[in-house]
Amino acid sequence: MAEWASLLGEPVAAVRRALTPGPGGLEGRDPEFIREMLPRFWLAARLYFRAEVNGFDNVPDEPVLFVGNHSGGADIPDTFVFLLGYHTYFTVEGRPLVGLAHKIVTRMPVVGDFARKFGMVQADMDTAAELLRGGANVLVYPGGDVEALRPWRDRNRIVFDGRKGFLRLAHANGVKIVPVVATGGQETFYVFNDGRKTAKLLRFDKLLRVKSVPVSLSVPWGLLPADLPHIPLPAKIRIQVLEPIDLQERFGDDPDWDEAYEYVTSVMQVALSRLATKSVIPVVS
Repeated sequence: MAEWASLLGEPVAAVRRALTPGPGGLEGRDPEFIREMLPRFWLAARLYFRAEVNGFDNVPDEPVLFVGNHSGGADIPDTFVFLLGYHTYFTVEGRPLVGLAHKIVTRMPVVGDFARKFGMVQADMDTAAELLRGGANVLVYPGGDVEALRPWRDRNRIVFDGRKGFLRLAHANGVKIVPVVATGGQETFYVFNDGRKTAKLLRFDKLLRVKSVPVSLSVPWGLLPADLPHIPLPAKIRIQVLEPIDLQERFGDDPDWDEAYEYVTSVMQVALSRLATKSVIPVVS
């Protein structure tokens, strides 16, 4: 273990220096960019991914915490489809949407620039709470890289890895959770294994907060440890926005967080499984 750490020390340090925190809150969001690029990006998503986003009528007229399942590795195509669908439905002038992302995503060339301009920021609970109090909607993916890099066999499973911070965030700030489930993103490339043991062996879980380093297959990289921005396969992406969940109303002022976690993830899993039945042949349908 120590030998691995010694060999990887300088490369990891260089990566960490490159991934210093960027602007939080709404500073990086560029409404003019969104307004200009939205029609062409949405058209591209509709043509390439045959994207469908349904259920925005379930979103109440108040700040909410969108909670989604995460797919697609470094490309996170379903996240971008959701951002495009949101701004198409609510318009750029409507309630701003800010997404919380791993710093690797927000600092990634091209992908990160696009993400920041569309309102993605480095994940931080204090920033999220401030945004909710300021009237913005916030999008979180509790599963993070563990879920975005889950194996192919688990592509239609909710994998939040026991993370419950999103529940405390919503409850403490008195906002409802609006679950969002998506299929297709994990079919834009192929992940062979879980990758968590490799991340621990390389100490990436401690050094970079990367919990999963699986073996993946993508275009143009072929077989690769973990994932790099790739050319996604044109899988059909379906997204369903579910009815809001009021944690305070359902679980009271002092929730059993395990019970709340089980409830939210179960609701999402049922909806995700139902949505997945629409895909008869992966990638194609």
